[in-house]
Amino acid sequence: MKKRNLGNRKGQRIRQAVGTSMLGVSLVLTSGVTVLAEEAVTDSENVVTEAVVEDAEKAAALDAEVALAEDYTGWDTLKVFETTDVHGYITDVSTYKDETFQYRLAYISNVVNQARANTAYDDVILVDGGDIYQSTPHSNLTYGNYLRAAFDTMKYDAVALGNHEFDWDVTKYAADSNGTMASYETKDTGKVNPAIPVVTSNLYYAGTDTRVDFTQDYTVVEKAGYTVAIVGWADEYSADIKASQIAPYKIDGDLEKLKEKTKKVKEDEDADVVIVLAHASPKEIAEAVDPEVVDLVCGGHSHKSSTGTASNGVDYIQGNCKAQGYGTADIKINPDTKEVDVVDPNFTYITSKTNNEHLYYKDGTNTQLDEKIVKISQEAWDAVKGEMYEVLATADQSITKDVVEGSIVTSTAGTWLTGLMLDATKDLNTVAAFANSGGIRTSLVTAEGETTRDITVADIYTISPFGNRLLTYAINGKQMATQIENAIKFDDNDKVIYNYTNFGDQFAGITVTYEKQDKNIKVLSIVTDAGEIIDVNDETKTYNVVVNEYCATLSQEGIDSVFKNLTPLVALDEAPVDNLSAIEALRARRDSVGLNMKVDTTARLKADTGEAGACEQMNGLLDKVNKFNTDNVKPENKAELEQLNKDIDALIAGGKLTEGQITVLQSKKQEIDTLLNKLKEMEAESKKEDPKKEEPKKEEPKKETPKADPVKKTDNEKKAAKTGDENSLMLWILMMGTAGVGITASATKMKCRNK
Repeated sequence: MKKRNLGNRKGQRIRQAVGTSMLGVSLVLTSGVTVLAEEAVTDSENVVTEAVVEDAEKAAALDAEVALAEDYTGWDTLKVFETTDVHGYITDVSTYKDETFQYRLAYISNVVNQARANTAYDDVILVDGGDIYQSTPHSNLTYGNYLRAAFDTMKYDAVALGNHEFDWDVTKYAADSNGTMASYETKDTGKVNPAIPVVTSNLYYAGTDTRVDFTQDYTVVEKAGYTVAIVGWADEYSADIKASQIAPYKIDGDLEKLKEKTKKVKEDEDADVVIVLAHASPKEIAEAVDPEVVDLVCGGHSHKSSTGTASNGVDYIQGNCKAQGYGTADIKINPDTKEVDVVDPNFTYITSKTNNEHLYYKDGTNTQLDEKIVKISQEAWDAVKGEMYEVLATADQSITKDVVEGSIVTSTAGTWLTGLMLDATKDLNTVAAFANSGGIRTSLVTAEGETTRDITVADIYTISPFGNRLLTYAINGKQMATQIENAIKFDDNDKVIYNYTNFGDQFAGITVTYEKQDKNIKVLSIVTDAGEIIDVNDETKTYNVVVNEYCATLSQEGIDSVFKNLTPLVALDEAPVDNLSAIEALRARRDSVGLNMKVDTTARLKADTGEAGACEQMNGLLDKVNKFNTDNVKPENKAELEQLNKDIDALIAGGKLTEGQITVLQSKKQEIDTLLNKLKEMEAESKKEDPKKEEPKKEEPKKETPKADPVKKTDNEKKAAKTGDENSLMLWILMMGTAGVGITASATKMKCRNK
């Protein structure tokens, strides 16, 4: 029976963590993470790791652990490499300058080739955790053709099936009826059917217990005379796939069945080594399997690097995403006893700034790139680059996935993309658009030292790669509020739960206020960008909204999308496609107003601050209105005055003001209207003085803003009105006693009660 050297493995891992730089360029950042660099760096947002040394007591025992490390003299070594969630990044072309393209897979391939030639290793195992194809234009527009060519050339031993393998026809572009990777074609090779096994043991045809025929449960490879079984597994990721694409299949996520499967495979194949290859969290799986059966778990799906040892002694690795690096581990085997130990589970990060030079082609002089993979990479880009460099707009700042100030979910990328959805469906009079933050695949960041960012066709395919149809529905105010409430839920640490955001946490065309109620939100107000107040309790009046197909058809944990049983105004097959329609919308905008584009940083979803907060907001609006009067108002103030009108409507719609406060604000709206009329008179006078002056473009007629429904008085408010409430009655007296436009700030300041 195999002995598990748990203390020995720990000693090896910690010895690595406190060791010096390896190969002259490798630095260990944290336990289990290596960065290729020539200088020390800290963890960046692209390297998310799970620490292996879990507490100070273990850290204090480093010297003792190192002393316990066992000598592996005479043992054989199998070197394991894992990539995962490559998402089409055979190269990173986001600079759109050939000289700074990053040949990521060519670099990794060279590292693997060096390991294969290194006598320190008896053999090499190369696997991938799934989500290979979807995201970059040169992968998407060729349906992953060149990724398959690269993987075949690199001689992968097995790949897992990720959720994004379902984005296209999974049986045509990801796997075939033999359970191997689908075919590809290049100029040099012609059509090739690779023999790389696609392993996923828990994927079935829906409504049956029949395994699908396009994946294998496991594969067996011979390495240095040892039998290595690689068992496939998938997380229950159905909710991460568009409903129509996962409908024919089901995933059984029972980890007990995986435990039984690995035991049976080990016995049936007399395997010396068992590896689980999963599109799932490797740590969770490592904790669930039998340590006497499974030696190593290779994971994926979360876009993190994760390395370490589970509490039961099973090691795990996960290679981050987008070919930014790779996971590794050494499997040590005693040739006499067949005892197995796994040491040094690690992740190597290759895209640090100081290593980027090693990823560039350099006119063919870079010896750290595999020439065969370079050639495939260049053919991939050449196949699609025709329109990729076309500049559609020039943004005045970065467009990112980061949450804007004042919101818990709104990002500039989310608002921008949903705004383009509105542009694509403006003929249907859509007032709001919804998408999920998970569908935004990258940020469009300004270059170092630059203040603007050109947006190209390639950018659109990269940030929005899925080709989702945009469906338009007519829904009422209550349904719109429910749509937003479904997307925002909190965990025990008051963090927004990612899975629910897939209902559509990003939106444009409306601004929403809410209050937090335990782990949910209650939408209090919705105001359109045109200033219309949408009654969040109304079930009669409808509004046209657009949502991507994924969000519209989602069901998750007993919650259905509000659109699920509704009929779209335009049939699915005739509905616009997200990235294609975005490109067309930006072209139309460019041709109409030019390239320059201001990025919307509005917090579209904002927490309501309560009655006191509403009062403070009111005072702020009063201050802004009071600085204007008929003597000082100028044409350049028009936009600000119109925005103040909208802000007042939104505050009234929030339902946190007293009747007296609402009366004051409605009076202020009348003042604003007076000022706007004054501006019209000034404009008319200007035309009379200069009749040759060019006529301005005709503005769209302004929609009349509906008046807010009268607020019903509570008993306390009725009582206050009779006895003289200082927040309503006295203010009303002051207001009524003041003549002319422009009531003084002191007369209209509200005394806000602290609650």
